Amino acid sequence: MSRPLLLIVGALILGAMVWLIRGVEIRGQERADAQGATTAEVIAATVVHPRLGASDLAQGQFSAEDLAGLRDDVDRLRADGQLLGLGVWRLDGMPLFDSSPASGALRVSDRDVVRARQGDSWTESGGAADGHAQLRVFIPSRTAEEGAGSDGSLVQVVIPHGDLTAAAQDRLLRQQTSVIVIFGLLIAGLVWLRHRLLRRERHARHDPLTGLLNRRALYEDARGLLAKASIKRPLAFLLLDLSEFKSVNDTLGHTAGDLLLQRVAAVLQAGVRAEDLVVRLGGDEFGVLLTHLPDTAAAQDRAEQILRRLREAPFTVEGVDLAVDASIGVALAPEHGRTLPELLQRADVAMYQAKRSRRGTVVYDPKTDEHTVGQLAMVTDLRRALDNEEFVLHYQPKVSLRDMQITSVEALVRWQHPTRGLLPPGEFLPVLERCGLMRPLTRWVLREAIQQAASWRRAGMPLQVAVNISPRSLVQDDLPARVLAALLAAELPAALLQLEITETAVMTNPERAAFVLTQLQSRGVEVAIDDFGAGYTSLAFLRILPITALKIDRSLIKDMLDHDEDEAVTSAVTDLAHRLGFSVIAEGVETEALLDRLAALGCDQVQGYVISAPLPPAALEGWLADWQSRSSPSVENAAAS
Repeated sequence: MSRPLLLIVGALILGAMVWLIRGVEIRGQERADAQGATTAEVIAATVVHPRLGASDLAQGQFSAEDLAGLRDDVDRLRADGQLLGLGVWRLDGMPLFDSSPASGALRVSDRDVVRARQGDSWTESGGAADGHAQLRVFIPSRTAEEGAGSDGSLVQVVIPHGDLTAAAQDRLLRQQTSVIVIFGLLIAGLVWLRHRLLRRERHARHDPLTGLLNRRALYEDARGLLAKASIKRPLAFLLLDLSEFKSVNDTLGHTAGDLLLQRVAAVLQAGVRAEDLVVRLGGDEFGVLLTHLPDTAAAQDRAEQILRRLREAPFTVEGVDLAVDASIGVALAPEHGRTLPELLQRADVAMYQAKRSRRGTVVYDPKTDEHTVGQLAMVTDLRRALDNEEFVLHYQPKVSLRDMQITSVEALVRWQHPTRGLLPPGEFLPVLERCGLMRPLTRWVLREAIQQAASWRRAGMPLQVAVNISPRSLVQDDLPARVLAALLAAELPAALLQLEITETAVMTNPERAAFVLTQLQSRGVEVAIDDFGAGYTSLAFLRILPITALKIDRSLIKDMLDHDEDEAVTSAVTDLAHRLGFSVIAEGVETEALLDRLAALGCDQVQGYVISAPLPPAALEGWLADWQSRSSPSVENAAAS
């Protein structure tokens, strides 16, 4: 309900109350008047019809029709309880009009006539035969042309004593009371409607679980606050994401997770000032809009204080003591944006930087923002590149250290950009992953690599081809069906396809990954763990995953000759893999000395620039033809070892 409407309703209520009070006062006054008022006031109170002008009767100016009308008027007034009877006499005592009341005949005495001749008017209270009190009003009447001493007439009016005005006043009171009741019901309805509207408004602006403001309220309230932000008086938006919240849900259940969110909300609300806004954006993400900051440095100080309160607050859920941590991204207005969508996007970038770096809080820095206009333009270019098939595959061979024979090749994607030329995967794969285009690219790479392997097989050059599978593609329900359909369409044996998956892909959803890979392995497709040693694969999963090979990450390989620790880890991984029945592949091998050392450690295969750079299909075919005839002392030594 708007403020003007409330004012109008309030004024109506006040007016009705004044009217009621005034009516009661008038009623009391009229009751007093009925007991002892002047003749003129009583006549006014009886509301006698103007037709009862006795002067006209005295002059005989009324016709029989007029007298009949007068009698009808008297009867009507009597029926309404306003009049008991009316009579008119000349001052010589002759009756001119007689309407006997129900309580008895009207009469006048000689004394009454004498008083009337003197011009007096008076009232008499008394009782009727039926026991009801009545009031007689005597009124002398003269025509305008007559003098004070000339003959006139005497009018006698009989009314209920005190009951006439009381009845009228009671009707007035009932009417006023009815109006007040109607107004009361109206106001009660408006108050109820106002309550419902306020509840609906609260539900629309507040998160039902935590009671905090929601995203809609943030957008509504932040608009005015951001308009006042300046360099000297900045605002800060904090985007907060809880750490390990999914583990709480998975371990203790969603009810415990909801309780934790409610208590986190209470801690956040208690940690800010009244003018600051705390909102729940969804899931385990919260936002805090800090106002009235003295400078930009205060924003990070406040963010660290909030994070410290969260870390130090006791959280006990379902009898379990929980340690709560979070990552907070900070964006400033107007420095980083003047609108809420800009602040949300930039706080989100800073929050993910805080999460990756484990720094707790990070203030947005445009120098480190990968989500720039250039990146956005690249997303558009990547969509076009998928539609126009601008991607190409290069293949890097893998060599067996036992006999220096080519065992397989790995398919590596490149982007043949129309203006920038051939781009390596590091320049576009992260963008593809962020914008959700990795799955369609993975499907294309799978299909293209399988068709190329089938073409080599038909040409008498069977080569196993390895394809990298993204984490998102690995957990897709239709991955096994897609892979097997592509193999069937190309008439390629499943043994000539190897899928390389990263440790991160496996640990994102280990059970799902094991289920998908088992389906593929049962059809003959080989599986290798890529970049082993760079992630956090649980060794327990190595026992149950249907894998055939481990690829040691290049970060362990490249400095192995200079760091004994790296060599020790590589040797341990190689020994572990062999004990589990896996072959070991070392990638990123760039020197002959490193190749020789890996052979000495028992590594099975190597891949890297010491053997060959990734090559287009035609170039690879020529390289393979020339491989056996090439003479290289390092290769001969490696083969001998």
